[in-house]
Amino acid sequence: MRRYQYVHFRYCRVGKMRCCSCGKKITEGQYRYHETENAYVPCHRACCPNDPQWNVLDQADKDAAIRRQEFEIAVLAFYDKWGPMDDDDFMSIVNNRPASA
Repeated sequence: MRRYQYVHFRYCRVGKMRCCSCGKKITEGQYRYHETENAYVPCHRACCPNDPQWNVLDQADKDAAIRRQEFEIAVLAFYDKWGPMDDDDFMSIVNNRPASA
């Protein structure tokens, strides 16, 4: 069974960057690849749309965006209530809080 890595062209390039499905160069966007004894074998996302891992990765991206949005709302609410804080004071409170039961 092949073990695929899922990456974005902007952050990772492997082998000759030629799609094993369509034969075109991979020059942008997401792709997956697997490693053989002799080469890395990449494939455009558009050339393997039925791979269920794409859905998993899309959901993880959505979840991260929601978490980030909720985090920003909480940070701004804290700031609006308490104003600017010395980072050292804030972190000493966080680091010295009692362990949760």
